[in-house]
Amino acid sequence: MKFKLLFVFIAITVCCFGQTSENRNNISDGAGKESYNGDLGNSWFNTGEEFYGFWGVSYSRYFNRSFDGTVSFSYGDIGRCAEDGFGAVRADGSPILNMYARMTTIILALKYRFANGYIFKEDSKVSPYIFIGGGTEYMVDIWTHNRVDPGMYYSVNGGVGARYNITSRWNLSCNFGLGYLNKQMDWRVEKVNAAYLQSTFAIGYNF
Repeated sequence: MKFKLLFVFIAITVCCFGQTSENRNNISDGAGKESYNGDLGNSWFNTGEEFYGFWGVSYSRYFNRSFDGTVSFSYGDIGRCAEDGFGAVRADGSPILNMYARMTTIILALKYRFANGYIFKEDSKVSPYIFIGGGTEYMVDIWTHNRVDPGMYYSVNGGVGARYNITSRWNLSCNFGLGYLNKQMDWRVEKVNAAYLQSTFAIGYNF
């Protein structure tokens, strides 16, 4: 229970917001949807897929006008349901298996802010950004059907996002972060490395 309560307050994978030289630090908190792409198909931007949510928190530090360093933590669910008409078995005779896992994620990333005085004004109300980094994920098969390969994973991460500055201190953001895992997470014969998409909405505070 303590483990779950801790991560309720730390989740927004890779959703960090830009700061200025006056307010170099930012902490943000939010939630979103986690989507799977791998042996069982692609659920990214699939509105018919079941909703698998997560919570998260992140911290970012202003380096210069263009770059922030970020660290983020998230805790939530990821899964996949076979689509209607997909068939009971694949062409090789192996069964179509659903998947349901709990994923804890830690990501370190470098973010490039377009509101840097070169492209947009540094105090622009809307501040788009891109980021790239690496992470580690811990999977637990909470469905207990041996449909997920549990344990530790590593990932290459990247994505895009935008922040809306309500004031110089408070901001809102929307973030789309991709993670490509170092191995497959489902027990399938194709052995395709899985990837995930985190779609996040968050509120942040600069200090």
